[in-house]
Amino acid sequence: MTTGIGIEPHVKRFEEQHDDYHAILLKAWRTAWRRLYERLHERVRREFWGYAADEALDNNALISEKYQGIRPAPGYPACPEHTEKRTLWQLLDVENNTV
Repeated sequence: MTTGIGIEPHVKRFEEQHDDYHAILLKAWRTAWRRLYERLHERVRREFWGYAADEALDNNALISEKYQGIRPAPGYPACPEHTEKRTLWQLLDVENNTV
């Protein structure tokens, strides 16, 4: 999952205007969504599919992908190459299938 695409220019604009509140708000929004995705992935491993029910990993282990299973998403260590993002975007017809 991806979130925050295109917010960098807005963050930069807010920072240039010394509008720390809105710059921090945008960054926090992106972080909150990323954390939600991480939590969902944890629940899939531990609860929904249950193949790692006893998993107890700290943040460094999660970042290093020490969990069982993979997250084959472009840009992540399991799939560091970004060249297929455009292909995935087109296959999913993202612009017509998202709001």
